[in-house]
Amino acid sequence: MNGAAQVILLIFKSPIPEVSDRVKSVMSRLAALTCFGALLLAQGRLHAQVTATAPGAEATQYTPRWDLYGGAQYAHFNPGTGHGNQVAANNLLGWNATATVWLHPSWGIDASVRGVYGNLRVAPNRFGIPLRPPMSEHLVLFGPDFRVVRTVRYAVGFHALIGAAYGDFSSGFPPNTYPQMVDMYNTKLAFGMGVGPSIDYNVTPRWSVRVIPDWLSTHYGFSFQNEFAGSIGLVYRIGSLSK
Repeated sequence: MNGAAQVILLIFKSPIPEVSDRVKSVMSRLAALTCFGALLLAQGRLHAQVTATAPGAEATQYTPRWDLYGGAQYAHFNPGTGHGNQVAANNLLGWNATATVWLHPSWGIDASVRGVYGNLRVAPNRFGIPLRPPMSEHLVLFGPDFRVVRTVRYAVGFHALIGAAYGDFSSGFPPNTYPQMVDMYNTKLAFGMGVGPSIDYNVTPRWSVRVIPDWLSTHYGFSFQNEFAGSIGLVYRIGSLSK
């Protein structure tokens, strides 16, 4: 297996810590991704020197019109505003499907649909609400995507996406009970935003492995949530910018 692919797998196969170690979890992953990004940039300079004999010739990896991405999605989410141990953050897993239409080799427009699933952690209560009811969140986001670094082997991009998030927090609750009774957000359609880089490792001109670490912001319960999200998957490129 290629060394860069091994680094990606080591970052995301590491065990997810308990929520009490949330800050350590996020910072360790960001540190690992920062080191990996530095490695990509260093290798990118080397590739740029090797291909410098053909100035102005765009690598074939960046001439297709469309990027179609599909992968696994992770999100760290705090589902309520309670204090102490009343409301615990949780780790959600799901999927990410994103299409990018490139208007130029260096910039395009993203349309991203994501779904993540897990369980709330409810404290013992007098309402008969179960302690681990299911929850889900689906997001539809749009916005610009920029390729900051383009080499034959690697690409580093940056996106800023906004749209809607639908959080279903009450599907496992008994009749006539609501998440707000235990200091959690009620089911709601809310504002959503995802901002962050993307790192592509080009396996062929048409296929690449992509890693996406995101700052994810939503607006449930009259307050903003600022969370970490990440995705890893495959990109397939189709079409041509020249047509």
